[in-house]
Amino acid sequence: MSPADPGTVATMRKPRCSLPDVLGVAGLVRRRRRYALSGSMWKKRTLTWRVRSFPQSSQLSQETVRVLMSYALMAWGMESGLTFHEVDSPQGQEPDILIDFARAFHQDSYPFDGLGGTLAHAFFPGEHPISGDTHFDDEETWTFGSKGKISSLMRDPLQLEQELAGGSPVDEELGFSRGCRVNPLGPGSPERLS
Repeated sequence: MSPADPGTVATMRKPRCSLPDVLGVAGLVRRRRRYALSGSMWKKRTLTWRVRSFPQSSQLSQETVRVLMSYALMAWGMESGLTFHEVDSPQGQEPDILIDFARAFHQDSYPFDGLGGTLAHAFFPGEHPISGDTHFDDEETWTFGSKGKISSLMRDPLQLEQELAGGSPVDEELGFSRGCRVNPLGPGSPERLS
């Protein structure tokens, strides 16, 4: 494994999201990890999701955003054993995961800080209505396939595969886990959007 270049180290030192990494009594220990163990997990293996609000300042179409989210969830599912199904509209019961693009104070006690700061945050599984939801800062200029843009939803799929194979900072992609490997040429692959 090669050493990280200065740009990667600088990115890794930036705040990752607006939610604390250490919860409860774990905050009392000296060593802090770059992940949080909440003790909660999904009680089912098949989850539903929906994009409730789309980026307002982006040139991405709603369909492109939905396909990119689907691709990200497919990658998460391959690593976690979870299955994700998109639902079109609320039909009595809300989906397990609601995805929103929001600005500043958006009714969850974790306001966004504007362009270039916190990019997104997500909530642990549970019984609360917000559990499992994911929020993206709508003050970012969300793009697809744009190299060097910190707020790119996804970039070149071949570059994505290389980053996923070696792990990537959370603000580089859509929350992929370290070591997650994705075949970018598979079904639903983002290169079909080009």
